[in-house]
Formats: sequence, C-alpha cells, structure tokens
Amino acid sequence: MSDQIACPLCAQNVAFTLIPHLRTEHRIEPKVFRVRFPEQPMCTAGFSEFLRDHQVRRHNGILHHRLDVAGCPMTARYGVDHPLIPEPDPTFVWTDRCRDVAEAIEHNERVFLYGPSGTGKSSLVRQIAAMVKRPVRRVSLNGETSVADFIGHWTVNGNKETVFVKGILPQAMQEGFILQMDEVDAMQPEVGFILQQILEPHGHLLLTDTGEDISPHADFRLVATANTLGFGSDSGLYASGTHVLNFSWLDRWDVVVHIDYLPIDDEAQLLLARHPSLKKDLLKAMVKAASDLRKAHANEELTTVLTTRRLLAMCARLERGSDFRRALAVCVLNKVPPEDRKVIGETFDHHVGPMFNA
Repeated sequence: MSDQIACPLCAQNVAFTLIPHLRTEHRIEPKVFRVRFPEQPMCTAGFSEFLRDHQVRRHNGILHHRLDVAGCPMTARYGVDHPLIPEPDPTFVWTDRCRDVAEAIEHNERVFLYGPSGTGKSSLVRQIAAMVKRPVRRVSLNGETSVADFIGHWTVNGNKETVFVKGILPQAMQEGFILQMDEVDAMQPEVGFILQQILEPHGHLLLTDTGEDISPHADFRLVATANTLGFGSDSGLYASGTHVLNFSWLDRWDVVVHIDYLPIDDEAQLLLARHPSLKKDLLKAMVKAASDLRKAHANEELTTVLTTRRLLAMCARLERGSDFRRALAVCVLNKVPPEDRKVIGETFDHHVGPMFNA
C-alpha cells in the first residue's frame, strides 16, 4: 500500500496526508479544498486506517489520539510543548500496578499511591504524564507547606496595590495540570480539610478570601503519594513526621494503589538499563541482597530497608570506578543504625562477595 498521495493542484507526491502541504504550499484550508475537489482523498488509505484505529481528533487546536500505557488505553496529545510536561524515561519499568494508576488518571479518578520509599511512586505519575503529554505540578505537602502556599495569600504588588495571589491548588485546577501531592501523610490537617471539597465528585474550590468559586478544568487531575496509608507507620521507618489521617478524608479517594519494590529480575533490569557498563551478574546479586534485607526488615530482624534508590546510588559509584565496599559504605552503611550495618554487610558479602573472591 502506498504511503504517498498526489496533490491535484501541483501533482506533487506528499507523504500520508495533503493537509500540511495545502496549508504551506498553496495557502488553502482543507474545507476550501474539499469544495473544489469533493472526490479527492485527503490522505492515503493506510493513514486513514491509522486515524481510525487511534481515534485521532482535533480539540481546541490540539491533536488527540489513543495510546496504550501499561495496558490501559489513554488519550494522548500530539505535538504539544509545556515546561511542566516530564521527560520520558526509557528505562522505566511498567508493572501491572501502573495500569490502575493510568486508568485513574484517564478517567479523572482521584488516586492515592502508597508504599515504601524509593519504589517509584512519584516517577510513575510523571512517566504516565510524559507518555500522554500532560503537565505535572508537583508539591511536597510536608509540615512546611502552609494553607497560604497551597490556596493563596494577599500581597502588595509593584504598584502598591493589595492583590490576592493564587496558590498551587487553584492554579492547577484552572490550568488543567496533574497536581501530584507528595508526602500527604505529613501534611498539616488544615490543608487536608481544604482538599476534602476537591475530592468530592466534580468538587469546586471556594476561595474564602475573595469569594471566587473555582471549578476544575476538564484536564485537572489529583494524585497523592505517601509512605503510609494514613493509619500510622507499623514498621517505624516513617513514624517521624507522619500523621494518622482522617478516615473521611481517606474515604474520598476513588482509587488506592500500593506500590512495592520491583521483582528481582525487573529491578536488576532497571539497574542495567541505567548503568549498562556494569555486569548483569553483579547487579542481580545486589538485587538479591536487597531482597533478602527487605525480608529481614519485614520479619523485624532489621530496623531499616534497602531501597531501589540506594542501589542506584551504588551503581553510579561503581560505574565511575569506585571499589564495591567503598560504594556500599558511603551509599548504604553510613546511612543506617550501627546494629544494622553488620547484617547488611554480611548479606552483601554472601551474594556479591563470591564474584570478587572467585
């Protein structure tokens, strides 16, 4: 099947569709062309089939098309550029859990992600946004993020006029961003109560300072991430700074997804993709050591847990030529309590040591 189509105005063959050619070379809009040449196809048969299969349509001057993201069909935008659209990461590992999050974002469900540190909760949201070309505004709702930061505040501008400056939430609602709120289990209670009105179906935001009622843009999405589910930290790892969350607040989230560490093979593949100069056997041994240490933590034999983030930090050092034991010390051992260092060191010796002692 040909991927070329001839222009009846100049007989030039162009690829796939006449529309860009008509606009740039002949200064003719497709509607005008269609009146003059009602029987002339605007694109090749193959391109027409592609448009149908991917449900390509133009909305507000932007092309939208269907795209598979982790097994979920999503609406993606074509050719858009925005400083808040994340860059795609080709090394990102898509798992079955990713589908639930992608589906929630596609269908405007409020989604709450929780799980251990360093499992890629924030990265997942950003990679979905990168695939479908959506801007993401990310904010850490730690105890330092105030209501004024989140909602807005009064200030005096350069003309010495008192004006209200909108905060992170109303800006995201009006501009149609994905608002990614990290560390929601550490947020101030006042911020949580403000969010309750947004978590309602089609929830609006009333700015009490100005009386303005803000309705959400059709593209606005709300995502929260946390290390705990809001009932406290059973492991003790996240007890400092986190709070027990109000149940009625938690109940308003449409979708809750637990994000855990990757399976051993997938985690090793991630390390290899980020640091291809390292030996695959070494990376797999490191991941096996980390897996054993995570099980030890789950069995309360270890007070800390080894995250994927720590493994990546070690790989960066190793790729620069660092000695393994030195990389383990500065990236892992120096960050844990003294009682954990012996167990971690012995576990890595068991899995990784034979590679250096052979």
